[in-house]
Amino acid sequence: MRPSEAPLLGMLTRNFEQVYLKVCARGYKVLERTRENHPAVRDNPWQHQEAWPPSYEAFGRYRFLDTLRRARALEPLRVLEIAAGGGFNAACLYEDGRELVLNDLRPLEGELDAWTTGEHLRWTGGDFFELRPERLGFFDLVLACEVIEHVAHGDRMLAHLRRFLRPGGTLLLTTPNGAYFRSKLPTYSQVEDFEALEARQFQPDADGHLFLYTPGELERLCREAGFEQVELELSVTPFLSGHAGLRFLPSPPELAPMYVALDRWVRRLGPLARERLCTQLLVTARAPRGEPEPV
Repeated sequence: MRPSEAPLLGMLTRNFEQVYLKVCARGYKVLERTRENHPAVRDNPWQHQEAWPPSYEAFGRYRFLDTLRRARALEPLRVLEIAAGGGFNAACLYEDGRELVLNDLRPLEGELDAWTTGEHLRWTGGDFFELRPERLGFFDLVLACEVIEHVAHGDRMLAHLRRFLRPGGTLLLTTPNGAYFRSKLPTYSQVEDFEALEARQFQPDADGHLFLYTPGELERLCREAGFEQVELELSVTPFLSGHAGLRFLPSPPELAPMYVALDRWVRRLGPLARERLCTQLLVTARAPRGEPEPV
């Protein structure tokens, strides 16, 4: 099967919830981007085990698929992903004729053969602040998923990533919502000394979160970095994540569509409710179209 013919990936932008429930049932392997006998797949429960909402594992699947859906809908030709982890997101985003460049602090090259499209992914390692568009070129899409909360100077990160975008290109960024009612970390506006956080930045997982951003804070920083058409989407309520004790609710497969519907209903209550009840923040921001074409 050619990469562009994976059926579920093709359905993401048309029938997202159906794809999500299939991934909850069987893991990421149903997306047909994994080599099932590879150790990185065989030993990874996210790839082959079921997980139903409300739960952290169901939340993680939703976050991954929602980000992938938004990225695929943009139909970019050249993509740069920073903090790319094991490269699975890029492996799912790859299509014939699309070029993807991956960056991460740790080596990825040995992991890319776990994915059926891994040979098409180009890896470049090291601190993303040290990357230069003069070497990598310019991109239609820059992905920065779950990374800005690990960086002491988010404003510098946004300005740096904008340098890699063609005029009209898009930055797609995801991060935990700092306005979420269960968040215990300070938000950007509450931090007094960003330099003091530099020694702790770039640490993995939730323990490495330095502070979080509210939607308003992140929108303002994107505009100050020179982005236009900044759009923010809040998602994932406790009906998916299991927060606030909802993880103790029964979660058989037949109830999953109900929890998805309840999550959708809560997100329709209005902007103030979404800001307090949604744990996930997705931002798209465009580089100005009026800028000269990079050379």
